[in-house]
Amino acid sequence: MTPSLHVPRPEDATRIAALLTPDPLAGALAGLFLAAPRRTGKTTFLRSDLIPHLEGRGFAVVYADLWSDRAADPAELIIARIKAALERHDGLISRLRRKSPVNRVGALGFSVSLKESGDWSGTIADALEDLIEATGKDLVVIIDEAQQAVETDAGLNAMFALKAARDAINQAPGDRHLYLLMTGSHRDKLSTLVQNRQAPFFGAGVRPFPPLGAAYVSAMAARVNDALAETAQLAPADLEAAFDTVGRRPELLTDCLRDLIFAPEGAGPAALRRIAAERKAQAEIDTLSEIAAMTPLQQGILRLMAQKGPGFQPFAEETREALKAAHRGQKPAVATIQTALNALRERGFVWRREHGRYILDNADIALALARSDTG
Repeated sequence: MTPSLHVPRPEDATRIAALLTPDPLAGALAGLFLAAPRRTGKTTFLRSDLIPHLEGRGFAVVYADLWSDRAADPAELIIARIKAALERHDGLISRLRRKSPVNRVGALGFSVSLKESGDWSGTIADALEDLIEATGKDLVVIIDEAQQAVETDAGLNAMFALKAARDAINQAPGDRHLYLLMTGSHRDKLSTLVQNRQAPFFGAGVRPFPPLGAAYVSAMAARVNDALAETAQLAPADLEAAFDTVGRRPELLTDCLRDLIFAPEGAGPAALRRIAAERKAQAEIDTLSEIAAMTPLQQGILRLMAQKGPGFQPFAEETREALKAAHRGQKPAVATIQTALNALRERGFVWRREHGRYILDNADIALALARSDTG
């Protein structure tokens, strides 16, 4: 195996970059929203493939990962990356500010001390406008796990600030543009940014994030075969099947391949199928073990959410009636349900879309519960 397991994805990077154009038919000037399940290679692709490709094509890029610090407010993470971009282009900002040295203040205003430019103060929109003018380049702002922004008022305000900046820059005279690219690990979560008139990007659509496909599977097959005996060689179709079994998660596939390499001599496709099935089963066992340690009411809420999906209404009379069996035969009070939901959020099982609306944090929870109930 080579020291790095990253498989470059130039075709996917090229396809996404082609959407960053002001062309009203082929472009995504209103914003590009891409969703795929957790741990399926989104962040690696953004950092290792897409950002270098965009910079190579002459874009300036600001990248913020809202999962990089789960304790920080999403707005703080976005502003921190914008500050870093201002610092990176300090010299260009300095020349720009000789023409316009006035500090600006407003909603979500922030300050940064630049070595050459001195103290800079302004809003998110001000900063992005300055970066575009100073660099003379179109700017792409990439927000990874963007759905986290709706969890705080400041984070949601940062999304509205990005929208305002997009509109101001793209509608102004000139040929420079601001493109927004947002990813999410849950389609329903990411949709909260676009799905109603109160959402910051109402009217935009959520598309599937480009999945790891045949090129990745073929490359991994070639790499693992270098470490396997002649009698244990794998075809790409063998890896494709194992990849599907583990939810198309590259880390889990890599773990399976490591186990295969150290399996007894002669292990081949059949052993890989067994290892992948065991990995999948163990992941479900781990999830169910966590659930089994919860209170009966918390378990009842999770099962009801798995059945209802996005239509789950936590405080409806029907819900309270359905939870009686999990609450000593009595309908739980609204406050009791809220306390249980808060605990589930803290444990990473439930995500709040907006006040009073909740969904399971990922689809694996519902699948594990369904299999346990039928098995």
